[in-house]
Amino acid sequence: MKKHLVAIASAILVSFAPPAAFAAPAAAPALDPAVVAATREMLAAMKMRKVMAASLRQAEQQMPFQMQASLLGAIDGDTRMSAEEKAEARARVKESLPRLVEEMRTLFSDPTLADDMMAEMVPLYAGTYTLGEVRQLSTFYASPLGQKMLANMPKLMQQTMEISNRVMMPRIQKIMADAQGVAGQP
Repeated sequence: MKKHLVAIASAILVSFAPPAAFAAPAAAPALDPAVVAATREMLAAMKMRKVMAASLRQAEQQMPFQMQASLLGAIDGDTRMSAEEKAEARARVKESLPRLVEEMRTLFSDPTLADDMMAEMVPLYAGTYTLGEVRQLSTFYASPLGQKMLANMPKLMQQTMEISNRVMMPRIQKIMADAQGVAGQP
């Protein structure tokens, strides 16, 4: 069962993350302190903590369904399991799902999560945009259109995730089933 969880989690992470996300971080170039300060102001104008919190709440709400669908899909797609083995595996999923969901809720409600993400985002933005660009972005996000975009972002992200899941999960499940067949694992 743990193999299935790890395989599913890994497949989902790999599917949505660029390959560079798993590489060792390169030595960061020195960042202009003015750009760093402006980036922090921009993220505040973007209400990034609020956006992250809303996104995490939505992910938390979707997670039980996604986890169950992924785990059951992997079981159903495993052609080497007998009907009895699949029934037993489904029962184990249903038994362990509340604990797994609670672990995810704990993760998503960790107050340090947003701090850690923000700490990583500041150098990302500060290293990508110039001081002038950061100021322009801040102006945009403070504008009525920017605020509308930010207000709609959690809903758009949720709908985008639903589309991604609907389109990608059958493909991921097929790849996982094929990989299990090649590896000779149940």
